[in-house]
Amino acid sequence: MDQSSPWPRRLALATWLGALPLVVLGGSVTTLRAGMAIDGWWVLDRGNGDHFLLAYPIDKWFANAGTFTEHTHRLFGTLVGMLSIALVIAAHRANAGAQRIGWAWVGLLAVCAQGTIGGFRVLENSPDLAFLHGVFAQAVLAVLAVNVVLNDARFVAARSREHSQAASLSRKAKLAIAAVYGQIFLGAWLRHTGNDLALIGHIVFAALATGAVIALARGLRECRDPELAREAKRLLWLVMTQVAIGVLTLVAIVLVSGGFTAEVSAAETITATAHVLFGAFTLQACVAAAMWTARRLTQPASVASLAGAEVAR
Repeated sequence: MDQSSPWPRRLALATWLGALPLVVLGGSVTTLRAGMAIDGWWVLDRGNGDHFLLAYPIDKWFANAGTFTEHTHRLFGTLVGMLSIALVIAAHRANAGAQRIGWAWVGLLAVCAQGTIGGFRVLENSPDLAFLHGVFAQAVLAVLAVNVVLNDARFVAARSREHSQAASLSRKAKLAIAAVYGQIFLGAWLRHTGNDLALIGHIVFAALATGAVIALARGLRECRDPELAREAKRLLWLVMTQVAIGVLTLVAIVLVSGGFTAEVSAAETITATAHVLFGAFTLQACVAAAMWTARRLTQPASVASLAGAEVAR
């Protein structure tokens, strides 16, 4: 493995950073209900200009908030796709190792799949694909975050030590990831439908997701490992911020906008989009915590042998 090349790390970070505006813009598109602001995928305004995606006229791009947000979202998607290709090439050229090369490919395939879902969502004018596009976006961003962690010099250089809570922490990390992603799923359902059942589920499930993240953070702090303590601090800060933004979003929708089907207010646009973004950050932090736990802690040999004996029995 060639650790001297900085390009896999740079491109992994650039790809992730490029995807952040995609989440913000995608969340804004949903909030503004502007998913069909521009007709077409690679060829836009079919029968009324037939513009290639990358050559869309500026006057049409800036015609209104919906068109601007939707087209900018697509341009950032193209940028992330190109950066993902560059990351795969850089990982291969640097002989970055099977794991880092493999995840670079996973990132590229995930970005391609997400772009395809978004394209067919427009071509089919499908609310179901719009919902899938929103939910899958969070998983794609988490994969891009995995590449950032894998190419972090501190992560590459980190060494593991035996710890009695290694297996328990691994389970807590997986539970936190599942709970946060479940909450994201319910949030996307709510944003795309305004369904009362989705609202109730999203509020109730928030308690489970918050509890799972806090339990993971506490477990990480108890290990007295500086890297894991850093991850624990990040988790606690993010989940508390996300809960606060969630409350503000609900207030903005109900009291300022006048409900989920009413005209979208500026307060709702800002808070709902921030809620989507911090949901993404929280999911990524849980994934990073799981990766750091696996990297820093291993199950003691005696415990592993005992577990193997129980299974054999």
